[in-house]
Amino acid sequence: MINITKDEQRTRLELIQNDEVISYLTIHNLKIYFWGKELKVGGIGGVGTKEKYRQKGYSRAVLDEAIKVMTKDKQDLAMLFGIPDYYYRWGFVSCLPQNHLSLPTYQAERAPLYHKVRPLEQEDFSSLVAIYNQNNHQRTGAVVRDSNRFTRIRLGSHFGQQAEGFVLEKDGIMEGYLVLDKTKRSVNIAEIGGINPSVYYSIMAFVAELAIQRRVSTITANIPQDHPFSLFARDYGLTITVNYVYNADGMGRIINQDNLLQVLASDIFKNSGLNESKDSLVFHTDISKTKLGNGSNVYHIETDQANLTQLLFGYKPVAQAVFENKLKTQLSLQILQKMFPPRIGHLWGPDKF
Repeated sequence: MINITKDEQRTRLELIQNDEVISYLTIHNLKIYFWGKELKVGGIGGVGTKEKYRQKGYSRAVLDEAIKVMTKDKQDLAMLFGIPDYYYRWGFVSCLPQNHLSLPTYQAERAPLYHKVRPLEQEDFSSLVAIYNQNNHQRTGAVVRDSNRFTRIRLGSHFGQQAEGFVLEKDGIMEGYLVLDKTKRSVNIAEIGGINPSVYYSIMAFVAELAIQRRVSTITANIPQDHPFSLFARDYGLTITVNYVYNADGMGRIINQDNLLQVLASDIFKNSGLNESKDSLVFHTDISKTKLGNGSNVYHIETDQANLTQLLFGYKPVAQAVFENKLKTQLSLQILQKMFPPRIGHLWGPDKF
């Protein structure tokens, strides 16, 4: 028997046998930013099966039920951070790259400090959330934060990593914030936010001082390569590494294809140069058939939900999908490339589930 309990923020699934919970997971009810819009997402976390019951199909049963629950709850997407070569069985594909930045401490020392930096306090969270949402509303994959829900920093850059937060103030006004992994052996930035470029100079100066105190020669960060801080840090000897992990880590799949594509419809037409009143697009996948637009010029796009997920996240080049015969349409490659432009998705460490 699979027991399902729900509250406003999450759904808990537990497979029970002889009054013992033997396999389980949690679906976190979230919203993420996607192409500047907001989508409903089921964030799957805490997946597990007691050791003596593994390899018996119990986890499969719980995950099968989770997909049904998210479908019934009309989630647009499901996302998780997965172990290698397992979750593809449920249609999940990699969609979020791993972003790693590093720069020499001796270079960072050159940055001037324009702000007072102090530890993050409870009363700062509403301002932090406001800055975060302002900074990330165009970042596909970033969680939409609610000040009533985001009231503490649970994680640093990854699972099991504690964090410490700092506020950057000028004339008593919070202009930025910084989340670091809590450790004395390194200086790693897990999240960053600010309302103007001066914040990035102050953050650079602050982490440089910490690195000197900790005798660390390199400062690291988990920040997208196109983030304003990353662009600013080019002048400080920045090195960027981006890992596009196969069948693991940040993964997603479409649940409610019809609603998802309707939310994105105006951008799909705008990007491609097609006209909603003159043209129609019909998406055929293994989970649904969705029609967008009201025009008499009808264009069909045939693919599967896994490929469509990666195309929408901007993770996979559409030319590759066409070449591999995983997308069929009468539309030109030029139009498809405009329809599905490359993007750098990112979900910040403190929001991982």
